[in-house]
Amino acid sequence: MAAKKTAPTFEDRLRRLQEIVAALENGDLPLEDSVRLYKEGLALSRACREQVEKARNEVRLLTEEGLEPFDETRLDEEDG
Repeated sequence: MAAKKTAPTFEDRLRRLQEIVAALENGDLPLEDSVRLYKEGLALSRACREQVEKARNEVRLLTEEGLEPFDETRLDEEDG
């Protein structure tokens, strides 16, 4: 039985995107490889942006429901 593939995490996608940027900035790739990596990078960028928007919307929804976002400065005030 084949192992079930899990979707890459945000961090996995971001790490791969950073690798692609570094390879493209290096400039040593043939044109075809550069175009292929550029397309992959665009897809990864879109996927990361969608994940960030989804997380932002979840936080916004939770905040609107009366939950407050974490505020580190409030902890300092309570301790002091």
